[in-house]
Amino acid sequence: MKNNSVPKENHLMLRISVAALLLMNVCTSIYAAESDNPSSNNNSAYLKSMTNASMKPSTDKYEIIGYFPSWTSDKFSANPDNIAAKNLTVINYAFLDICWNGMHGNSASDHQDDATSENFLESPCKNSEGTPIKLPDGAVTLGNSLLDTKNLSDLVALKSINPQLKVLPSIGGWVWSNRFSDMAASAETRANFTTSAVTLIRQHHLDGIDLDWEYPTTIGLPCAADKVCQRPNDKTNFIQLAQELRVAFDKAGAADGKHYYITIASGAGADYVNDIDGKNTWMAQLAKSLDWINVMTYDYHGPFDKRSGFNAPLFNDPREPEARSADASIKLYLAAGVPAKKLTLGMPFYGYGWLGCNAGKTKGMNQACTGAATAGTTGNTFTFSYLIKQGYLKKDPAGKYTIAGLGYTRYWNSRTKVPYLYNAAEKTVITYDDEISIHLKDTYIQSNGLRGAMFWELNADSDKILGIIMSKDLAH
Repeated sequence: MKNNSVPKENHLMLRISVAALLLMNVCTSIYAAESDNPSSNNNSAYLKSMTNASMKPSTDKYEIIGYFPSWTSDKFSANPDNIAAKNLTVINYAFLDICWNGMHGNSASDHQDDATSENFLESPCKNSEGTPIKLPDGAVTLGNSLLDTKNLSDLVALKSINPQLKVLPSIGGWVWSNRFSDMAASAETRANFTTSAVTLIRQHHLDGIDLDWEYPTTIGLPCAADKVCQRPNDKTNFIQLAQELRVAFDKAGAADGKHYYITIASGAGADYVNDIDGKNTWMAQLAKSLDWINVMTYDYHGPFDKRSGFNAPLFNDPREPEARSADASIKLYLAAGVPAKKLTLGMPFYGYGWLGCNAGKTKGMNQACTGAATAGTTGNTFTFSYLIKQGYLKKDPAGKYTIAGLGYTRYWNSRTKVPYLYNAAEKTVITYDDEISIHLKDTYIQSNGLRGAMFWELNADSDKILGIIMSKDLAH
C-alpha cells in the first residue's frame, strides 16, 4: 500500500458543500498570516469547533474500509476487543498471493531483505491445513495457510456483531504483486485465477476480493533478473481480468443468493490513471467491472524522498517543489470518467519521519534532510497509536491529541489541512494524520459524493480514536 506516484492537476472542479467551505474559510481566516502554526491552548477552541462542525445533511450510506494485515495478528488478533466491527462496513485482509509453478511469494530475490517475515519468501503453495498442494498457474493461494485460515475465520465471526460487515481478502500488495502481469496475460491463467477466487470466497464464507496490483505496467518492487513482472499491455489485461471476474462472480452470486464484490487498491498518480500512451480511457473501462476503487491517497512523500513532505495532504501546498494531494488525485480519476460513487478516499493511520531537517521558514517541512527517522513503530514509520503511547502527542483541553510532547511542536498547515511535528533541537520531522485532518477528509468525501473512506490499517489505530471519528462522520 505504498509509493504512489505524482498526480497531475487537471481542470475538473469538484463540488464543495457549504459546510466544507465554511470549514476551510475558518482555517484561512485564523491562519492568514502564516501557513504553519504551532498548537497552543489559544487555538484549542478552534480545533474543537472544526471537529464538532456539522457535516452536510445526507441520507447517503458510505463504505468504511479498514485493512487488517496478517503480520500484525500475533499482537493484534482479529477479535472484538481489537476491532470495532460496527464502525466498519468492510475489512480487507492483507495479503493473499498468486501461485506459480507451485510456489508463492516474492520472486524478487534481490529484495527479500525488504520482507518483514519469512512468509513473504518463496515457498510451496499450501491448502488450509498447511499441506503443500499443486495449484494451476495463476490461482489464488493463501500466504501463510494456517494463519490466514484462522484470521479469515475470526474476521468473518465479527459478522455476529455487525451482520452488514463484508470481509474481502486482498490479493497482492507491495511484496506480492510480481505475478499479476503473468497471470493477467493469458486467458488460461486468468481463468485459473477466477475459478480459484470463487472457490476461495465460498470456502471461507467471504464477500468478494480486493485486488492490490502495485502496479500494472510499472511494478513497484522489482523482479528478480530472470522474471517478467510488467508488460506494456498490463492495463488492457487488467480490464479483461476484471470483466471475467465480474461474470464469474455474478454467476456464483446468483447461485448463492448474494452479491460478490470486486474492488481494487489503486495508485494516486497520473502514471496509474492514464493509459500507457498518456490518454485516460482505461480506468473508466476497468471501473465498469468493479464495485469501487480504493485510491491510495497517501505516501505522496516519505523518507524515500530526500526532502521532508506531507504524507497525505488533502490539498496542495504550492510551496512544495512537487505539489501532490488527495484532492488532485480524486480530480484525476473523475476527469478519467470514473464515477464519484466508485471512489473511496484512502487515509493513512500512520506517518513518516525524517532526521537532519533544518527549520527554514517552514519549521522543518519541505526541507532537505539527512535521512529517515529510526525511532518509529518500525523505523521511519509512526502509527497514530504509537505517537500517543510514546508521548509524541497529548490531549488538549478539548480531548483531542493536538498537543506535542518529547520536545516536539505540533504545526497545522492550513493549505494542506494536515498536521506535522517538528523537534528543532533534534531536527526531526514527523508527518501524520490526526482527528482534525481525518474529520476534514470525511467532510471532503461527503461534499464530493464519494463512495466512502479506506484506511491503512486497523492496528495503527489500536485505540480506535481515528476510527471512531470516521464512523461518526460517515453514516453507514
